[in-house]
Amino acid sequence: MQGCFNIRKSINVIHHINRSKNKDHTILSIDAEKAFDKIQHPFMIRRLN
Repeated sequence: MQGCFNIRKSINVIHHINRSKNKDHTILSIDAEKAFDKIQHPFMIRRLN
């Protein structure tokens, strides 16, 4: 059931971005179990800022 909720939430975020005038957004989705083995931390920090 959690998967459906996450998909619906993602779709809502995409619709919100499409409706906004500012299109300078990034959607970041990570798998928390393995994310920190592979992600480049400086990139993630820059995007989150």
